[in-house]
Amino acid sequence: MKEIKSVLLDNSFVTRLLKSDDDYHPNVVAYFQYFLENNIILYLSTIVVSEYAVADNPDNLLALNSFQLLEFDYGDAKIAGEFFAYLKEDAELRNIEERKVIINDLKLFAQIYNRGIDAFITKDRKALSKMIAPLKNKGLNFEYLDLTIPLNEKLGRLF
Repeated sequence: MKEIKSVLLDNSFVTRLLKSDDDYHPNVVAYFQYFLENNIILYLSTIVVSEYAVADNPDNLLALNSFQLLEFDYGDAKIAGEFFAYLKEDAELRNIEERKVIINDLKLFAQIYNRGIDAFITKDRKALSKMIAPLKNKGLNFEYLDLTIPLNEKLGRLF
């Protein structure tokens, strides 16, 4: 894992952080501890807060006092629109049932782009090939962290 100073957390990460019975909870806790121990800024978008609020009160999450909230602003909206315009010719992407999730993901990627955030952690592997890889042509560049991969494996450590 390259030197990262900041990471944007996806809803798939924060929901598992407080859900101890989830299969990936141990992975998420290990990443969370690593981020804190290495003074990595944990960004939490208000977009993710709205997704989180569907299943739980976001005050429970914010009580951890570990996150910097990112509001979705005009600059983010402008870049998200440009990203969507760039990808809209992809018929397969356009026809996916979860289009609203795609639009939210593009908003998150716009926040990463606008703020120069180093990494994004999620469980959403589809986003990597369908959106992130093509958007590299538009200057989107960050480290993709797959929370299903244990931290020690990502770091190349045995234990």
